Amino acid sequence: MKKRILITGSGGFLGSRLAEYFEGKAGFETVSVTHEELDITDALAVSAFFRAIGPETVFHCAGLSNTWQCEQDPRASGRINVQGTENIARACRENASRLIFMSSDQVYTGTDSMEPNKESDRVKPVNVYGKDKRRAEEAALLLAKEAVCLRLTWMYDHPAQGRTPGTGLLGQLFEAADRGTPVLSPVNDYRGITYVWDVIRSMERVMELPGGIYNFGSTNRRNAYETAGIFAQAAAAETGILAEVKADRNRFGALPRNLTIDTEKMTSCGLQLGDTLEGLKRCMNDYRVRWRYQGDRAAGQT
Repeated sequence: MKKRILITGSGGFLGSRLAEYFEGKAGFETVSVTHEELDITDALAVSAFFRAIGPETVFHCAGLSNTWQCEQDPRASGRINVQGTENIARACRENASRLIFMSSDQVYTGTDSMEPNKESDRVKPVNVYGKDKRRAEEAALLLAKEAVCLRLTWMYDHPAQGRTPGTGLLGQLFEAADRGTPVLSPVNDYRGITYVWDVIRSMERVMELPGGIYNFGSTNRRNAYETAGIFAQAAAAETGILAEVKADRNRFGALPRNLTIDTEKMTSCGLQLGDTLEGLKRCMNDYRVRWRYQGDRAAGQT
């Protein structure tokens, strides 16, 4: 028998790629829905939809992920990111569906330590998106038995025709090279950046995880400026143009932002995504781009 899975937010960056992966995977029957097809803020609609399709596993990718937009419209963020997740979690409980909720490393925005963040650390997010993702985690764990909450890092993909855009840092460097404009990147910002297909290819194993919260993504001890320089190298291997990366020393200057993750819990369960550089090498290999890493301080960084 095929496992029936439901993917919400299938019109988005992660959801669309997750649907693409599972729709071509033997042993799975995939139902993927966009916001237009299922309004997750409508509890009655969500409940009826679950009863109709009876999913075994739900990958809840739908949400309002633009952090600036969440700051501008916190009511919309609360309605979609928190209330919507509550509705999905409640429907999972009613239908005995396993919930895999896509949370975010933004829950760590308020940390005052420079050590990689652990799932067990007390979090105190300072932005609306991070606060609402934390509230959504609490709802998922409370309402859905054995729910799994993945604290995902910023993700990227190689720009590919026919796929939902929003290719993250790598896409930004391709665009910068094409336009001849520099990329301004903060030196006081630390975070892992993850190749999206590393995440997607791990999802079958994720379905077997015990319930709880997991940091899920690539590690990275470089700052954002240094990381952008490496991504500029990779993009230049294909375009022949090395985008200029400029250091922003003002943003997060008063208090460095640390969104780096400790992945010990994930790796103890047999899931290893490696560090950000390793993921970038896999991405270039997947898209058949010949690239040799030249070190962190590449030409083009100022």
